[in-house]
Amino acid sequence: MTAEDLKEYVGVIERMKSLMNSAEFDQVFSLLTSDLPKSKQFLLKMELKRMAQPCDYFIDLRGHVDGEVRPYVYREKTHYMDDKATQLFESGIKQYGGYTLGVYEEVMNADNNFRVIHKKETAERVKSALQGGELHEESAARSPEQQSSAKLITFGHYVNRNEERMNYGIDVDVKLADSRFIATTSDLSISGCKLKIPKGRTATPGDTITIHFTGLEQEYTLDLPNGIQYQLLDIEQLNKVNYWRLKKLPSAHDNGFSSFLQKFIHGNKRRYKINLDNTTDAVITKGYEQFYLPRLNSLPVYLTVNEGIVSPRFGLTTDYNKAIWHYFLDEQQRSVLITLLAVKRLKQLLAQSGPERSTILYCFTHAAKGKLYFYSATAEDLLAAPELRDTFFGFGAAKPSWRVFHLNLVKTTAQHATELFSLPETAEKAVPAEKIAMTPLVQGVIKNLRYIVSLTDITGNNSGYYQQYRYDPAQLSQLNQFGHRKLPQVPPCEPVPVQYINLRAESRYLYKTTVQLQQNDNLVAGFSRDFSTGGLQIETVQPVKYQKGDVVLLDLIDLQKITNKHQLSQLPYEVMAVSKSQTIMNLRVVPTDDGHTGKQFFQQLIQNNRAKLTLAEETPKYPGLSEALRNMYLKALNNFAFYLHRKGIRYELNVIAQGASPNALHSLLLKHSNNGPLDLEPLLKNSTANLQFAQQLKAMKRFDSPQSYELYIKATRSADNGGISLQSFYDYEFSDEQQKKAFIKSAIHQGSLFAFRLFLSRTGRPDTDYIAKEISYISVYAIHRAKSLEEELWSVAGVGDAVDISRELAWRYQCLEQLADSPHQQILLAD
Repeated sequence: MTAEDLKEYVGVIERMKSLMNSAEFDQVFSLLTSDLPKSKQFLLKMELKRMAQPCDYFIDLRGHVDGEVRPYVYREKTHYMDDKATQLFESGIKQYGGYTLGVYEEVMNADNNFRVIHKKETAERVKSALQGGELHEESAARSPEQQSSAKLITFGHYVNRNEERMNYGIDVDVKLADSRFIATTSDLSISGCKLKIPKGRTATPGDTITIHFTGLEQEYTLDLPNGIQYQLLDIEQLNKVNYWRLKKLPSAHDNGFSSFLQKFIHGNKRRYKINLDNTTDAVITKGYEQFYLPRLNSLPVYLTVNEGIVSPRFGLTTDYNKAIWHYFLDEQQRSVLITLLAVKRLKQLLAQSGPERSTILYCFTHAAKGKLYFYSATAEDLLAAPELRDTFFGFGAAKPSWRVFHLNLVKTTAQHATELFSLPETAEKAVPAEKIAMTPLVQGVIKNLRYIVSLTDITGNNSGYYQQYRYDPAQLSQLNQFGHRKLPQVPPCEPVPVQYINLRAESRYLYKTTVQLQQNDNLVAGFSRDFSTGGLQIETVQPVKYQKGDVVLLDLIDLQKITNKHQLSQLPYEVMAVSKSQTIMNLRVVPTDDGHTGKQFFQQLIQNNRAKLTLAEETPKYPGLSEALRNMYLKALNNFAFYLHRKGIRYELNVIAQGASPNALHSLLLKHSNNGPLDLEPLLKNSTANLQFAQQLKAMKRFDSPQSYELYIKATRSADNGGISLQSFYDYEFSDEQQKKAFIKSAIHQGSLFAFRLFLSRTGRPDTDYIAKEISYISVYAIHRAKSLEEELWSVAGVGDAVDISRELAWRYQCLEQLADSPHQQILLAD
């Protein structure tokens, strides 16, 4: 591809390709460029020489083009190209006389390359949006194979069965009121069954039905002259066939029949197959939950209500949200969340209507006389004090401590902590749900939990926008009304880490050895508490003045005595956390160009002494509390989670998840899909999953911070049928800031812009121990289904989260007159 300033001379370049190594090159070039300035002639000649340079790049178009890719051997090197690329490759070799950079670039920029298609469509869509016009029909239309419907996972939702159900079809005689007819069982359990009903038969849930098991009576002596009574629970239609779900009613004469069914099912379940639908659903749900929660970017804060007093009690922490927890700690490492989450703010949130109760929270801190003072304001606070809005933004955003949070409030109850999935009691080695109980200690500490507040950092790189607000310095003293008061005593609010498997990148080992570090001009002695190849935890004999992010130089004095191969002095480590006493620090290896010597030493030490070393295992203060809190959060959250699967060389985004209720993005996509299967086209436009998201995941490691994107969706309602039409853009699709700002302001003024911050993280291996019991149970009866489930979970490569930032965007771009939610909410709430 030629440079932008040479595009107008593409004709000259095409004409000169075949003459690059010809004696006629200079003569023909002079004739074709005689009317051009010398500078342009020079650039053209340099470009031609660049394109004619020999190339040894491999070409691999698998997953990158709209065509069938095949191996293509050229000079003992195998490339992977489709027919169009092969044609361009062979034509280019004839023109250039060999495989050159020009040939490579022509092949990689063929018009059926997804990247090229994406770039063209984006330019057209952005141009159309900015001109206020509609997209061309051929660009907007999508073929059926391009339509992307998603599988929806509901977090915390499991269907428990007390008994195993067997897929078993037999004829039964059904008596309903005055009618009688023949039906067929679909499945059978001790206390119920499902019937396949002939056309034309109707009933109402709650009706009593009498069943004679004629099919069984032909083979067994049941002695049931009056049949067995059932109650109709539900009617479902599947593939135009009606199924009735029935529950057996208690009766004095059916004890023998129940005993018969128990023996019959136990003796034939490997022959007729056990119905595994609910167990399969549970594996999928639990599997996706354990990918999502450890990578949670939001900080859930659990609030207790005790004698009318509301206070934060716990924060559910992960490696990805710990920064939020630490941000709200004062100079004494005490949480200030109790003053942040004031009763007045909570009441404002509870009074909201709509798909979620949320607001935007703005914060900054001010240090004076060794103390740290917190200032915060919600969108509602600033609307109530418009005379201080510009001062708060202009002054606060200029501080390094400036943060913007999305704050969301949901209700919870301690009962949600115990609603776990269990295998049927009739299954071998099953543990009944009522036997999975919490300890009295955990029950006591969670009994008064009533609300969960989720804080999500959406600051990004947007502080510059808020610094553009102009203010009068004379008003700064009035910002004290947004300051947090210092409390003499703070009720305890403790961090509780999410616990699944050991999610650390590597194991840690307990080991005590002498260390020494330099603080200013003084040497500070200490010892290690534990180590891994990537870090250390050390304890010093006197307090240190290091903070998170500082780099310390460490000497491993005693370990140096056992190795001459590694130099264990002046080893650079980054401080990750410091204890309240300032004597315990968590350190992480600082990468160096020639490899970190300490990391190399500990790798060899672990490899040679693994059997002798003791693993460091964290003992929680309240065993079982982490599991209880995560169950409560899963049952209450309204986040939008999405997953990327790797299928060979391609990536797919076709699984999303929600909690107890949908958020704005769920609702928007549902209306866009006409209440049918969720269509993810607004998220997946222009092969986003295979291009932008896939390339990002490939460059990320498992413990890297999430990559964030902003998604802007312009929603319009059709005047004809009232349907919703969505036009979406990612922030990276705009060529410059002015173009993005023009689109956003235009859509905000029309009251139809939805904006979301997307966080994308790379996943690791699934926690197979967490679902081992269910997988083992499924494997007994359907090994192929167990393998399919494991393959689905092992193929998860990335997990994402979407947070609504529509209101924050209006503040950011100073469209303050558009803060009334009515146009935005009408789209979601209209029937």
